[in-house]
Amino acid sequence: MKLSKLLTSKQLSPIPSSSSQSLTTLFKTGFNPTHKDYTNFLLHLLKSQKFRFITHFISQLTSNQIEQHHIFNSIFTKSLLNHQIHEKALTFINTHMEKTPIVVQNRILDALIQAVCINEQDPERGLSILQHFLKKDGIFPSSFTFCTLIRAFCLKGEMDRAMEVVGMMSDEKFKYPFDSFVISCVVSGFLSIWKNELALGFYENVVSSGGVKMNVVAYTCVLSAYCRLKRFEKVCDLGCEIEKGGLAFDVVFYGCLVHEYFKAGMVVSALEKHREMVERKIEPDTVSYTILVDGFSKEGLVEKGVGFLHKMRKEGVEPNLITYTSIMLGFCKKGKLEEALNVFKIVEDLGMKADEFVYATLIDGFCRILDFDNVFRLLDEMNEKGVHPSVVTYNTIINGLCKSGRTTEACEISKNVDGDVITYSTLLHGYIKEKDSTGLLMTKKRLEEAGIQMDVIMCNMLIKALFMVGSFEDVYVIYKGMPEMGLVPNHVTYCTLIDGYCKFGRIEDALEIFDEFRMTSTDSVACYNCIIDGLCKRNMIDIAVQVFLELNERGMPLDLGICRILLKSISRTMGPDGILDFVLKIEKLDCEVFHIICNDTLCFLCDEGFFESPSDLYTFMRKNGFVLTVKSYNSLLEMLFKDRKTCLAKICLSDFVKEIGFFEPRVSKIILDHLCMKDVRLAIKYLESKMAKTQKLVFPVSVLEKLIKNGRACDAFKLLMGSKERLPFMDVVDYTVVVDGLCKGGNIGKALEVCTLAKNYGITLNIITYNSIINGLCHQGCFVEAFRLFDSLENINVIPSEITYSILIDSLSKEGYLLDAKNIFERMVSKNLKPNIRVYNSLINGYSKIGSLSEVLKIVDDLDETGVKPDEFTVSVVINSFCKSGNMEGALEYYFDSKTNGFSPDLLGYFYLIRGLCSKGRMEESRSILRDTLQNGKVVDMLKKVDTGEETESVDRFLDSLCDRGNIREAVMILDEVVRMFFPVGKTVDETEVRAVGSEPLILDREGDVVSDDFDAYYGLLASLCSKGELKKANKVAKLLTGFDGG
Repeated sequence: MKLSKLLTSKQLSPIPSSSSQSLTTLFKTGFNPTHKDYTNFLLHLLKSQKFRFITHFISQLTSNQIEQHHIFNSIFTKSLLNHQIHEKALTFINTHMEKTPIVVQNRILDALIQAVCINEQDPERGLSILQHFLKKDGIFPSSFTFCTLIRAFCLKGEMDRAMEVVGMMSDEKFKYPFDSFVISCVVSGFLSIWKNELALGFYENVVSSGGVKMNVVAYTCVLSAYCRLKRFEKVCDLGCEIEKGGLAFDVVFYGCLVHEYFKAGMVVSALEKHREMVERKIEPDTVSYTILVDGFSKEGLVEKGVGFLHKMRKEGVEPNLITYTSIMLGFCKKGKLEEALNVFKIVEDLGMKADEFVYATLIDGFCRILDFDNVFRLLDEMNEKGVHPSVVTYNTIINGLCKSGRTTEACEISKNVDGDVITYSTLLHGYIKEKDSTGLLMTKKRLEEAGIQMDVIMCNMLIKALFMVGSFEDVYVIYKGMPEMGLVPNHVTYCTLIDGYCKFGRIEDALEIFDEFRMTSTDSVACYNCIIDGLCKRNMIDIAVQVFLELNERGMPLDLGICRILLKSISRTMGPDGILDFVLKIEKLDCEVFHIICNDTLCFLCDEGFFESPSDLYTFMRKNGFVLTVKSYNSLLEMLFKDRKTCLAKICLSDFVKEIGFFEPRVSKIILDHLCMKDVRLAIKYLESKMAKTQKLVFPVSVLEKLIKNGRACDAFKLLMGSKERLPFMDVVDYTVVVDGLCKGGNIGKALEVCTLAKNYGITLNIITYNSIINGLCHQGCFVEAFRLFDSLENINVIPSEITYSILIDSLSKEGYLLDAKNIFERMVSKNLKPNIRVYNSLINGYSKIGSLSEVLKIVDDLDETGVKPDEFTVSVVINSFCKSGNMEGALEYYFDSKTNGFSPDLLGYFYLIRGLCSKGRMEESRSILRDTLQNGKVVDMLKKVDTGEETESVDRFLDSLCDRGNIREAVMILDEVVRMFFPVGKTVDETEVRAVGSEPLILDREGDVVSDDFDAYYGLLASLCSKGELKKANKVAKLLTGFDGG
């Protein structure tokens, strides 16, 4: 097209310019326009923003071979940039700008780089252009160009490139000073990638160079860095700097400060800063109030957030959708979904359109309480209202389902969504939690097909999943492929790999990964702990110790947990001597660290029950000037007192007193504990001392239990009664332990005193306490008193338990009071209490003693009816009853029936049966039962415990040989000796005596004791008992006869 046609075309008709008309006139009259005419025309088009016409006009100038002025090039470049045709502009600059003045070139270059950074958001391309043109002489970009590049890189989080531009900006060639804009951009950029230390480092370097004047925006960015590093003391200094600089605080500064305080969990400080802002007459806006509401909601104080919501509306500050969403989030986190839905209704009533984040917040709340009906209702509502759920919302639902163990459903939902890294990571985590190998492999396949770019977290999750399914080759492929994906393994990656290989016993692979981890700059105590734990499990102690030493050399904190694992492994493989060798190996560690390990090792040795090694280590520590901790002294003294190493214990206790101080409460407690176990009288005197009273010292309750376990129930009683003016806190369990110990020792009177003391302190005794007393009374033969206490229980609202009835039935049966025992049994059943086999055994044994086989068999029949299964004792007693009555056929029949049902007698039962058959001359049957006896594992184990005096010969083998030879009588004699060894015969009751006592009930009903008027009958019984030396039984009969109530 000709220039004249271009100028006269309809395209230019809208331009009512004199310059255009003059240019047209020049063409019509045949005159050639000058460069000035062309320039004026182009400037007019540029001013009118007719960029498309400019590009057409310059193209015509070029095609008509009209020499172009540098101003033409400048205008043409600006037109291209405004059309965002950056590549064409760059090409034009490279080919047509050589003759353009350098000043113009700089301006065009500035415009091009700024356009690339702002419009295309491609700072990398902008930096490349800058570096290309800086090779030419005279090119001098403006500071704004550098600032544009820095800001663009910072927004992308590419701080390495941003700092490269900062370096170019400040080098010798340009020496541009840093202003507030640069500082704000760089500090914010580092904060966005959580490099808070680097952010402050840059700021401090700039400030130290001097000559920098900052504005409030820059100070606000620096403020965030200080807060994130929890250096809140610097915040005050920063405020002083702002005031000294004559700058005014604004609402953004305080809003940022309040936000950072909330993030640090400092709710009170956040509220104080808000009040400080109000006191400075800075009016809060919607954003500042929303920060408060959001902060309180996230801290679980949503009610406080609601209060500020009302306050801001009262002050005329309208809340926005984010404000209401924060309130909903707070209610959802507390599980108050009804309140959250009420806020949602308010949002709708106000005419606000709920966005996806609002719905996602509510959906997450319902997922937390596992209400998936409402979750899917809200999802349908979103679609109905035109709010299209994105992958964020679906990820929330998928996460909720996975956490509730419904990963399969989550997987089905994910198939209808273009999932991202979070989607697949969540699914993998769910399947790992459920240990679903099939689901893991299916998710891995879907991930590969989706072609999603994985991040480090995703890789770590996938590695863990592959370990679970045993796919070690795929684990290695993913790990080695991470650099190709632009990913750098972090400490979690290495820890997952090391832990996985160790768990599957592939320690060589774990060591290979650990070596690669050591080559990185990453510090991770967890990685060291994993490899040490793996080495210990493989008993590779020497390498584990080397790794432990390296852990300390790299300056990482000591983990006492892994130290304990190492100590346990050394103890298991090398014993306590190995532990002492370990201490010597690490002697060159840092003094403080070595001191900690020594104390922990001492406690470990004491806890494991070693006696010599702790003493040696204690001597070593004292020799080298190490101070023992209170815990170490406690463990060592407790061990020494147990081992009764009195001399060393005294030395240790003396050192403890010297180092800690006699008036230190911890020392006093240890001394008191020692005195309680050594001599209760000394302990009571110590408690009565002025110092003990000043410290309000009381004996530890655990001492009572220790004394009773050591058979010193009377000492426990003395300590309790001697300190009753200042007792420690004791509950009913503690008093019951003392009462039970005293009752078992026959000290009923003292036990009752303890009960009285407990009642005086407001302690309500329970049935367990009364069971102990009843049992003690029965063992002392005080049945009348035991029954009176038993009958009085219901009057004090204490319900007797199965154990209460069991104690009475067992005691009465043993003493031959079978009618009373049977009555108690019937009362027990009438109370809907189910007797166990021990209760039945007590009755069976009682009737067996008096030879009442019929009663024994009745009780056995009751067992079948009630569904209570017999045990070894039951079978043995029934067999003995048959044998005593001479009914060997019945004994054999019962034995074989029991054996068929899976119940066998104990050693005593077998002996009764073998002896009975042998006495009847039935040797082959006796021999057969003997063989059964020697095939019973429990019986054989008992026989093996018998010391025959011969290392190679055991009783079971000897009996077996006798059985083979048919020497049954000799076998019976040996079994008789063995039975006497395991079941020593106590006091025996003459059958006539038992029958006499058993023929008359001791107690017939609850109304009182019924005593026969036949004195002669009782006199005969008393005379018989006294002649046999059975004074306790005689005493009981006398009490019944006279009605004597004393104990």
